[in-house]
Amino acid sequence: MGLKTAARLHTRRYLNLLLLVTIVGVAALARLPGLNRTSLWYDEAVSWSQSRGSLPELLSSVASDNYPPLHNIVLWLTMPVLGDSETALRLPSALFGLLAVVLMYLLGRFVCERWTGLLAAALLAVSPFHIWYSTEARMYALLAATGLAFLLATLTVLRKPGAAALLALAVSGTAFLYTHIYALPGFASVGLVCAAFAFRDLIRREPIKTSGAILACAAMTASTLAFLPWLLILTSRARSVAQEGFWIAYPDLPFLKTMVFNISGSLSFFSLLAGLALTGLVAGLVVTRKPARTGSHRQDLVCTAYTVGPPVLAYLYSVLVQPILFDRYLIAAWPGLLLLAAMAARRLLPHIAPLALLAAALILTFPELRFTIREKVRPEWRLIVQDYLERRHPEDRLVLYKGFAAPALAYYLREPEAFAPASDRNTLAHQGTAGARWLLIVHSNEHEAAEARAAFGIGPPAPVARRFGWGASGLSLFEKSVSD
Repeated sequence: MGLKTAARLHTRRYLNLLLLVTIVGVAALARLPGLNRTSLWYDEAVSWSQSRGSLPELLSSVASDNYPPLHNIVLWLTMPVLGDSETALRLPSALFGLLAVVLMYLLGRFVCERWTGLLAAALLAVSPFHIWYSTEARMYALLAATGLAFLLATLTVLRKPGAAALLALAVSGTAFLYTHIYALPGFASVGLVCAAFAFRDLIRREPIKTSGAILACAAMTASTLAFLPWLLILTSRARSVAQEGFWIAYPDLPFLKTMVFNISGSLSFFSLLAGLALTGLVAGLVVTRKPARTGSHRQDLVCTAYTVGPPVLAYLYSVLVQPILFDRYLIAAWPGLLLLAAMAARRLLPHIAPLALLAAALILTFPELRFTIREKVRPEWRLIVQDYLERRHPEDRLVLYKGFAAPALAYYLREPEAFAPASDRNTLAHQGTAGARWLLIVHSNEHEAAEARAAFGIGPPAPVARRFGWGASGLSLFEKSVSD
């Protein structure tokens, strides 16, 4: 290698590193400064509540819910060190969000080359959907990061199996599964594609030690066995949910359009991504007969299965059994679409399309990006508790309706005996006659709110304070007067 060639390679590596650091820096600026901008909402407070006790208590609490415990374990490990402020609870998610950006770069570089990696990482860095859930103390940013790690490990084993790659696949697959129930369709879709490859290798009598597909299936089997205990717990919970019903709406066309917008930030941008990804896959199939494209064809199918499997399987389950399709649950599949579009852009017009795609992402999603970073809010539990604390007397008691929101109120009130949850009107009536003076109504329609006030013994006046929250009631604070 000549000195000029070596110098050019060194310059390219330096530029590559500089661009990656810049992209990660932009991702950090979009995520880290706003960690305490909004109040914790109900689900985040549940994560806090479940993760405060001992590890056995944590596992027992999460086992009675609808998801695996990995994110709760992360909070359980970090809270003694970082504390449990809003920033401290959300910081792990922000860091997992940054990790996902780096993993997108590694994936793009692995399946194509470094410019594809940089484009894919940049698209994820400025994604409003990914930014929002990287600032939430829930498992969604972790789901995206572990999913990308699983996808990268799978592709590595398929191309060049080795002990380190197999271990990475088994570990990342297990972590992915233990993060959220929606990891199952992504994991299963990739597993089915790898199983098809493995079957073809067996037909061709490929030696097991050189068949990446067979070894990948073996590593994923290890992940499945490691997840089996919790899978049995989730199966039991699924029966209860099926009997009790679930809150997710049926996926009709308006629902699907809203979901697509929430994920992509722009229906036009989503159409562009989907069109690019499809065109790139078709173009890849056209040249599949070339020997150099054999491995590329495999990785295209795996990436497509990882991306398309979760929404398609969830939609079919929602239509045939019970609605479970929801936008934030697809946060692991969303980077897959960005990756496929980035790959297609580099393959079709390598010098023009990547910059055009990044520019389109910034232009088409800018309104949603600005709204997400500056204005988007969660239910204002912090403010409604401040309203109550400013008005109450030391001996006053507060009743919360509905009681399922107790963790959010408990997080901000920080007084175990300062309120009593009520889940029905009989409990409200008892609390009202027992001397409770304050009533906080949350997530209720107008009829429910009127019945709750009547049961508690409060007349028709407007609430003392009202803050943003879902339902017609929002978060509404009422005070019982002497005449009531």
